[in-house]
Amino acid sequence: MGSLSDIVINALYQLWHLLPIVIAIVLFKKYIDNKDKKNRKNKNEENEKNGLTLEVRAIKKYEDIDYTIVKSESILVCTKEDKTILIQCNNSIEAKSITDDDIKSFYTTAIKYVKENQLEIKNVEFRYVIAYKDALNKSAIEILLDEFYNCKYVVL
Repeated sequence: MGSLSDIVINALYQLWHLLPIVIAIVLFKKYIDNKDKKNRKNKNEENEKNGLTLEVRAIKKYEDIDYTIVKSESILVCTKEDKTILIQCNNSIEAKSITDDDIKSFYTTAIKYVKENQLEIKNVEFRYVIAYKDALNKSAIEILLDEFYNCKYVVL
């Protein structure tokens, strides 16, 4: 019976021909991701030039599903029956530029709105609308996944 190093070397020897395939797959995925990012950025720039800001697109999205929208300070207030959705739009295009501080700041503003308007928190949801998922920093994603904040992100 061979030593552990002999077994490892033998296994690598048998699998070496797969290495170029794995490298090719990784490079192809990276190419597709970069192309997709460029297309999304170009589409967002075109929307912005045509007056379709992220905020305008968010308003249209929620109006299309029968919400009434009012702008209050830096948030959009969407209401339908007894449900309220408070929305913050952030059109940052830089990778990982939206941090947990941005989400917490929105949360603080949204909670203040809920209290000032005596809304029942169980009927309120928070949405952070972004143009690119890549703009979210890891710390922002952690906050968005935390049920305490009741905040989800939407990519438009």
